[in-house]
Amino acid sequence: MTISPDVATTPQSFGVRLRAMASGPNSFAYLIILPAIVLRLTYSIVPLVQTVWMSFTNRSITNPGQFIGLANYEFLIRDERLIGSLAFTLIYTIVSVTLEVVLGLMLALLLMQNLRGKWLSNFIMLLPWVMAPLLAATVWKIMFYEDGGILNAILRDWGMIESPIRWLSDANTARVSVIVVTVWKNVSWCALIFMAGLAALPRELIEAAEVDGANILQRFWFVTLPMLLPTVYLIVMLRGMAEVQTFEQINGLTRGGPGTATETLAVYAYARFFQELRYGYGSAINLLLLLCSVTIGGFFAWRLYRANRSGL
Repeated sequence: MTISPDVATTPQSFGVRLRAMASGPNSFAYLIILPAIVLRLTYSIVPLVQTVWMSFTNRSITNPGQFIGLANYEFLIRDERLIGSLAFTLIYTIVSVTLEVVLGLMLALLLMQNLRGKWLSNFIMLLPWVMAPLLAATVWKIMFYEDGGILNAILRDWGMIESPIRWLSDANTARVSVIVVTVWKNVSWCALIFMAGLAALPRELIEAAEVDGANILQRFWFVTLPMLLPTVYLIVMLRGMAEVQTFEQINGLTRGGPGTATETLAVYAYARFFQELRYGYGSAINLLLLLCSVTIGGFFAWRLYRANRSGL
């Protein structure tokens, strides 16, 4: 069936589309899901609008709020603690997502092999992912104890250390520790998505490369990986948006400490909003966090779209 250029290029008005939906064969289906859509929009848009409005006020627990324009955003630029939190958030996100993607792909390639007890290994792999973030942080915090912690006890028994490692009370080791816990928690999810992507790849191209004499590394680098790029972009997009908003794990492990060494934007926004009760400034920080998340999601969604469209 061909469509004339006039019909194909003439835009329909929003009202015409609504009438077509209301009178079409799927009108009852639209009617059923309408309450869910209204509730979803209400609980998403209303808080967002309220947050945007409060970011232009000086509202606090003792102040009903007065319009102060861009004063909160001007203070964002001068807030050294926020700049430090933003820097750690970006470093934490980049390192965590990179390790999750690399280790997740390696784990997926291993589990795609015909191994004995494959079902058991898949089950064990998913245990960290299904664990609640705060519960995982609590378990690791117990393991990280300087006196009586499992990790220090094992390293001391093996003769690898003489004095306990300050896993969470030293700034440098605390940053490494929270990244390790995050990667351990989420790498199994990345592996699961990679396994789905690998299973969907056409075997003919890989087998043709093998017939042409390509070794296993060449087949992976020149055949498998290019076809897996949409999956890589999908994982980076979802994990990047999630890591930049990380709160539970870091709050459960270090509460942003020692000092502000592991304080992310989400932890800092929580401190300003719920501890200091500075609702206006806390709302401005939350909007900055939203901007970071949307930027990451938008960029990799665009990359994913281009990769799918080009057939990579």
